[in-house]
Amino acid sequence: MAGKVVVVSGVGPGLGRHVVEHALAAGGSVVLSARSRDYSDELAAELGERYGSERLSVTPCDVTVDESCRSLMDATEDRFGGVDGVVANAFATGSYNVTLEEADVDSWMPAFDVNFFGSLRLVKAAIPALKRRRGGTVVFVGSQIVRRVRAGRGAYASSKAALLTASHVLARELGPYGIRVNTVVPGRMWGPSLHTYIGHLAEQRGTSFDEQVDVMVNDVSLPRLATDEECARAVVFLSSELSAAMTGQAVDTNAGETFH
Repeated sequence: MAGKVVVVSGVGPGLGRHVVEHALAAGGSVVLSARSRDYSDELAAELGERYGSERLSVTPCDVTVDESCRSLMDATEDRFGGVDGVVANAFATGSYNVTLEEADVDSWMPAFDVNFFGSLRLVKAAIPALKRRRGGTVVFVGSQIVRRVRAGRGAYASSKAALLTASHVLARELGPYGIRVNTVVPGRMWGPSLHTYIGHLAEQRGTSFDEQVDVMVNDVSLPRLATDEECARAVVFLSSELSAAMTGQAVDTNAGETFH
């Protein structure tokens, strides 16, 4: 990825952090973005010491606002001279254990606003810059929930399923410009978010943390869970020339939880 400029939205201490770090390790320059710049500034300072601050920039962005997305791309071009890749990593989880029968339909909108429409706004804002580079990459972050749908997670699952279909549409629409659009579909990712979730499950079910981990591990093919860092490597692969012939694809990184 030497000489490539990648914008990563929704940067946090899990997947986003590792995407940024591996893109830098592969030679790229990275713009870190999230609604708040507190964590992004901290991460940029840490990684700047290792990879060089000239290859890092922080620009806040709310992906639910068109103007914010356009400002992000403008700032990236001003700082680095162009945009070669976009990683749409911002997400909203939606409600847990609430069926459509129990829910107000409007309660589904926040998940769609971020996961689906927010990702589309981000990409739409990036298209002019990507076209000026005569090509580039878009990587959406999907979810294994589209493979194993669970009751009570309708907003999140449906928004990610819509995003997966949108990636196919955009692969067709943007392909003539040399812009590739792919999706990484993580399963359970061992990292800060899953660690917190397992702790809540153990408390709710009156079991130990390790017992809940064992239940999850027993549900996949490998004798362990995939990590958020391993999923980040797949994101960077799809952002690099190593995947030059791939577009419209969904790459599952789930330790063999499901096969597609």
